[in-house]
Amino acid sequence: MKLSFLSRVFVSLSLVGILVLLAGCPYSSSVPIDDGSVKVQTSLVGKWISSSDRDSENPTYFEITRDDNTHATALKYEFSSSDSIYESTTYHLTFSDVNGDVFMNAIEDGGSSYSLYKFVYDDKADEISTYEVTDYIKETFNTSAELKSFIAANKEMSFFFTNTVDTYVRFN
Repeated sequence: MKLSFLSRVFVSLSLVGILVLLAGCPYSSSVPIDDGSVKVQTSLVGKWISSSDRDSENPTYFEITRDDNTHATALKYEFSSSDSIYESTTYHLTFSDVNGDVFMNAIEDGGSSYSLYKFVYDDKADEISTYEVTDYIKETFNTSAELKSFIAANKEMSFFFTNTVDTYVRFN
């Protein structure tokens, strides 16, 4: 049986749509993993840029400040080409230890859900790597203890993180 041109186009577009759905997005939670069980290192304070944006004329970058021992603020600066200015978004950060791995809880100022990332800071290379927790996780959690227990039990599974690893370097 031969497929008509339109049938082949429909099948192709359907496959592309399925691939987009399977690509994964970051998981968001109504509760953080905990209230900050890992101290914010003073070495994290400063400006950070994605290593892939180093050569950009107007790169997106983050400026991290330390609020106290367990809380930080990250200002995300994005260039608006229509206004020719940088606009900022504020995120509040805490860091959580889950069986030896550090996770970052990030909530936008005024927001109600946390984005979760595995967080690796290499102090020798002065690099940050983040691994997004995927939205393939359909469970919802009422308490931080439930969420932390779930992450501890599943963080080694192949589905747990998206395929995106973002690496940031210091930006002056």
